[in-house]
Amino acid sequence: MLIDQLDNLLDAKPFQPFRVLTADGLSIPVKSPEFAWHPPASRMLWVYAERGDKAHLIDLQLVTQFIIGHDGGGGGGRGNGSRRRAK
Repeated sequence: MLIDQLDNLLDAKPFQPFRVLTADGLSIPVKSPEFAWHPPASRMLWVYAERGDKAHLIDLQLVTQFIIGHDGGGGGGRGNGSRRRAK
C-alpha cells in the first residue's frame, strides 16, 4: 500500500512536496521528484538531502506516513512531522 502511495506522490502532476515519516522519528523532506528514487520492484526509497550532500536509504516497511503539501523546508516547523492541535 505504501509503495503505491509513494509512486503516486512521485508521479503527481503537479508535484506536491511531502515528508516521509519513519518509525524511528525521522522526518525527511522530498522537495521535488528529482530528489527521490524508488527502484522498480523494491521496497527501498532513496532521498537526496540538499544540505550536507547526503542521501537517505529508507526501507518502506519502516515508513509510518507521508505528509503531503509540506513545504519540505526545515524552518518554522516542529521538525518531527507533528502538528500542533488547535485550542
